[in-house]
Amino acid sequence: MDSENKEQVEKNLALQRMQGLDSALDEYEQSVGLSVFQDMAWEDTKKLLNLHRAEMEAMTPQQCGEAALMLGGFSFYIQRAYNRETARVKWADSNLKKMLAGQESQFRGSWDSQFYQAVNQDEYAKKMLKLRDYAKQRELRLTYLGTSIKNMSDLFVNLQRAKGMK
Repeated sequence: MDSENKEQVEKNLALQRMQGLDSALDEYEQSVGLSVFQDMAWEDTKKLLNLHRAEMEAMTPQQCGEAALMLGGFSFYIQRAYNRETARVKWADSNLKKMLAGQESQFRGSWDSQFYQAVNQDEYAKKMLKLRDYAKQRELRLTYLGTSIKNMSDLFVNLQRAKGMK
């Protein structure tokens, strides 16, 4: 097997193992009563996140309640996506540490330097590290978004209450 094919096999193996993790997490979430995690079209929710103040003030109490409900659901979705990426990062970190245990001591430098030198000696470890880094980037992008969207949902609830008092 040439090096290009071997690299593709190792990439696929790392990806398959991460997909196995995703399946296990999906099964667990279903066992505790959560619906299947899936990407959804949230066009209406995205519009709500970009409303101007005047547009919000023009909404009826019912529209405010509907907006709060939609944003609350979206917040839950974002939090689940964040949790999924966090699990992927922890899984990959754990696997890399197990895989490379003892190998890093053959190299010089800080522990991080030794670790990355050991990773560079193993094609599978390189692929696992790429998957981990990608999941980490996604995790960082999602940090605090769920909470921020929940805050927007609360804003619409408060607006609905204020409109109901008039």
